[in-house]
Amino acid sequence: MKEKIRWSFILDKDEFVRLSLNKILKKYGFEVEEIDDLSQLERRKKDVEEGMILADVEIEVLEGWLPLVKKWSDRIILMTPLVTDELIFRLKKIGLHRIIKKPVEPRLLRRVIQEISFPGEVKFSSRGRKGQGSRFNQKGGEEA
Repeated sequence: MKEKIRWSFILDKDEFVRLSLNKILKKYGFEVEEIDDLSQLERRKKDVEEGMILADVEIEVLEGWLPLVKKWSDRIILMTPLVTDELIFRLKKIGLHRIIKKPVEPRLLRRVIQEISFPGEVKFSSRGRKGQGSRFNQKGGEEA
């Protein structure tokens, strides 16, 4: 049986961040593609529905693509250097709940990815206790 390709789309202006995420995501079994803006994903709807989007964009950009953002809200992980209560409120208002503070920590990213449901689910090995879940506070950090 042919294994499905799990796509990850990276939208970030910082070349170092893109290279770092590319390496991490390939290690986690994703096929990675860097994109310049969300419009590039309109023709890749099926790949997005079976994958995910990691993006560092302004909230106004997300609001400009509201129909796609709402459709793919469970597939989007927003990365940002500054997480504020106002940002969290605006993101929740448009349906986004996955926020990671930059610089992105690989272990935190893996935990957030594990929350996403993928067709033909790919599970990552966990170094924690079996069945141990994680919860995140509003700032994108792990709670005890």
